[in-house]
Amino acid sequence: MQKKDFDKSGNGSEKDSDLVIARKIQAAMIPRSFPAVEGLEINSVYLPCGAVGGDLFDCIQISDDILAFLIFDVTGFGISSALISAMAKVCFMHHINLGVSPRAVISRVNSEIIGNINADFYLTAFLCYLNLHDNKLSFCNAGHAYPFIYRKKEGKCISLKTQGTFIGVFKDTFFDEQYEYLNPGDTLFMFTDGVYRLFSDDYNKGRKMFEAELTGHLSTQSPKEFQTFIEEKNQKTDYMEDDITIMSVEVQTQSRKNQIKEKLGFSAEAPVYLQIFSYFEEIDKAISVILASMDSYGFPDESIRKMKIALTELLVNAISHGNKKDFSKKVVMGHIIDKKQITISIMDEGSGFNPDSVPDPTTPENLSKNCGRGLFIVKHYVDTVVFNDKGNRVTVTRYHSVR
Repeated sequence: MQKKDFDKSGNGSEKDSDLVIARKIQAAMIPRSFPAVEGLEINSVYLPCGAVGGDLFDCIQISDDILAFLIFDVTGFGISSALISAMAKVCFMHHINLGVSPRAVISRVNSEIIGNINADFYLTAFLCYLNLHDNKLSFCNAGHAYPFIYRKKEGKCISLKTQGTFIGVFKDTFFDEQYEYLNPGDTLFMFTDGVYRLFSDDYNKGRKMFEAELTGHLSTQSPKEFQTFIEEKNQKTDYMEDDITIMSVEVQTQSRKNQIKEKLGFSAEAPVYLQIFSYFEEIDKAISVILASMDSYGFPDESIRKMKIALTELLVNAISHGNKKDFSKKVVMGHIIDKKQITISIMDEGSGFNPDSVPDPTTPENLSKNCGRGLFIVKHYVDTVVFNDKGNRVTVTRYHSVR
């Protein structure tokens, strides 16, 4: 066994070796990249103060539509803080991947940490889920420095505040969950409170100065450029008292829901009910939603019956001919209904077709041919039928009257 060197305190190089290991553990928990998601620009800055601290953050893709963003800060410095941070990160990841809500994740992490660690410490945390379908941001804050949403249109920041204590203090405690919707141009900023020290030794004053600086920069610059400003400001600082961590999420496009609505020919603001499916077995359920809407608005039974036949024909064609029975492709259907009419738009992922090239089944030469009959029925069972230029989307309208 190799002899170890010790200083007068009895620690020496053994302590230094432990610190090196702790730094490696912490560095391994820092994400080197984030999920590549169209319409989102995700960036981060991590500036350690030199000692081994407790800042950690990450972005986790729960599903195609949902991303989780996590940032937390363990009190204190040194090996114990780094190890507790690592344990907390594993605990967070486990519960996030179970798909439960931000509030439930933080509550469960709190219970596990209190049950497994007997130490005089606590951690602050902020966890949020961004649903890309409608850009809904659900969040829970456990005593962490309030993140900001910078509203590009209004040119101002709003704080994301929820009720909740620190993690690791009280076993039976309440964590609140709130939500906001993000619009194109908005940016979510999450950070640890070490960044306030760049502006002032006073916590509240530093926060206000940071918010003012953030708002001023984002009126003319990108979130990435603001983070570069923070890095440069940090380089000019003689002494860092705490780690500095910033993670930003810039929304560059509309929500997927609004993108789908526009592809179907509706406006982003329209109250469209969307359905997405791939299989023949899903057709009846999708149609029943529309028929139930028509019934609730008092459409005549005859109109409902004809709509059922027309929609069945269109949806079967979308899967069979549009997507060519490739069940990895989707059929999207959206409808708007009121007391005057119902409008339904159906779009497949196929190459499209020219509806004018479909033979007229009523002409003598086509009477015995099995082509064009479905479209013929649809045109006579609804009031309007309109195809897009590509021919992979059809929009039908039925007015509130019996034909």
